Amino acid sequence: MLSQRGIYCFVLVLLLLPVAAFSQSQEVKEYTVIKGDTLWGISGKELNDNFLWPKVWKENPEITNPDRLYPGQIVKIPLYLLQKEQLAAVSAPSEQKQESPAVAPDTAKAVTPAQPKGPEPVVLKPLVNRSLLVASGYIAENVKGIGMVDGSPSERRLFGSNDIIYIKTNNPAKIGERFYIVRPGIQVSHPVTNKPMGSVIEIRGVAEVFQFEYGSTKARIIEMFDDIEIGDLLDTYYEINPPLTTGAHRKPNISGVVVAAREMRLVNGSFNVVYIDKGQRDGIEVGDILQTVRLGKHKVPNSTIQIINYKDSTATAIIRTFTDTVTPGDEIVKAK
Repeated sequence: MLSQRGIYCFVLVLLLLPVAAFSQSQEVKEYTVIKGDTLWGISGKELNDNFLWPKVWKENPEITNPDRLYPGQIVKIPLYLLQKEQLAAVSAPSEQKQESPAVAPDTAKAVTPAQPKGPEPVVLKPLVNRSLLVASGYIAENVKGIGMVDGSPSERRLFGSNDIIYIKTNNPAKIGERFYIVRPGIQVSHPVTNKPMGSVIEIRGVAEVFQFEYGSTKARIIEMFDDIEIGDLLDTYYEINPPLTTGAHRKPNISGVVVAAREMRLVNGSFNVVYIDKGQRDGIEVGDILQTVRLGKHKVPNSTIQIINYKDSTATAIIRTFTDTVTPGDEIVKAK
């Protein structure tokens, strides 16, 4: 005859069997594609993280292009990604307040007179998120690169974070060596003079060499700011850290022109970035705040921008506030 404890264990096993069977049948969530869907958008909608799209792609080898899905197509979303998102959404338990024990009147110590406070310490904060600063890029006449993305063991053409790629370098690479993966983007001509200025150099990610195999150099994408493709160029890696600021910024009396504009999609949101025809030699400094003005029959202020990076004759700025779209040809003036 079974003991009471044995009966309890038997009942517990019976209760857990349906749960185990359910978890095994729910290894993926099936998502039905609607018109306009991409893996980027689906990852953002279902997982709250657009940059998880490479992991979703890996679970769907029948998809040849992550930006070309058709309505009614089924996309399998791994359950572990959903669980990871749900766990990340759970906030840490708040600390419980501890009450100080009561002090008996006869044991209370004499109160020391308050000492005069010194000046408050200056708190420095990063001007912008590092990912935004790196990915915002810059204008250059050309970028020759020191190598290129040459393929991958998976034979795909589009890559994301943690993917393994083959690279070719002009000089022999070393294990642990890092490279920026870059791509020439928008071709830029000055809106007023029509003089060619080069192109916006987009930093798409960072790759690190980890293995040499059968004459090929293998690297892993350790940071990703936008999709990476075969043929993207390699550039020298150097640390890029956001400048620290007290929050007090200049509003210099500098006039110029917006020469290019671009919307960027990063993990923590979308950002509008503009490039102007003024740089270090014109007195531009990181953190400077300027006004943009749309030209027409009347001059209409349409945004406030802040410089986050600069070169000799150009600068990169993020749009802080706006009332209308900023486009090449808009004027740069002193902010009010």
